[in-house]
Formats: sequence, C-alpha cells, structure tokens
Amino acid sequence: MFLESSKARQAQSSQFKSSEAFKDNFLQRDQSVSLSDKSWLELQYHDLNEKFIKMPHELENDMKQPRSPLNEKILDRVHGSMIGMTIGDALGAHVQFRPHQYLVEKPVTDFQAGGTWGLKKRQVL
Repeated sequence: MFLESSKARQAQSSQFKSSEAFKDNFLQRDQSVSLSDKSWLELQYHDLNEKFIKMPHELENDMKQPRSPLNEKILDRVHGSMIGMTIGDALGAHVQFRPHQYLVEKPVTDFQAGGTWGLKKRQVL
C-alpha cells in the first residue's frame, strides 16, 4: 500500500513541474477564492527591486487573519501534514538512507547523537 501511494505521489509531482501547473490544479479548485487572494504564495521582498527576499521568520510580522471562514477539514489536514513532516524530519535525520532491517535491529528509542548526518544531541542542523 505504501509503495502504491508513493508511486502515485511521484506521478502526481512530475505533472506539476511549474508553479503555474501546481496553482491551476490545486489552488483553483475552490472557486470562491481566487489566486489573487493568495498573495502569500508569492515570494515576499524587502525592496521594490525584488532583490532581497524575506526570510520565513520575517514574514510573521506581516501575517494577517484570513478574510474568509476557514474550512476545518482542510485545516486539520494541514496540521496533520505539518506534524507528520516534523516527526519525519526528526526521525529521518537519524535513519535516512538506512535499510528497513537497520531499524528493526536498532530501533530509535532515545535521540542522543549520530545518524546519517552525524548529528550531536539536540542539534537541529
């Protein structure tokens, strides 16, 4: 089942090589909100010449409440995806590129140090 879903994701991602194709297929399904309402998808710059891109931590000051009511189902899916990515990144740093048998023989029970990238205890990157 995992392989099937992985193959489906790969096929789907290859369809959307450009951001325009992505926007057309994913963002315009909800016709009540137009792409012009999703300016947050575009790069944000510090200057009018568009030379200095804002870093993620700098965007927080510019955030605004959404204008339309939120779809709770979509919000739950977004939260679930973010939690899954966080867990995957935390675990992945230690076991990425390792075969399944490696995890069976040496399960992750306590994050200390090591892994593929040789991270130290509590090191993020």
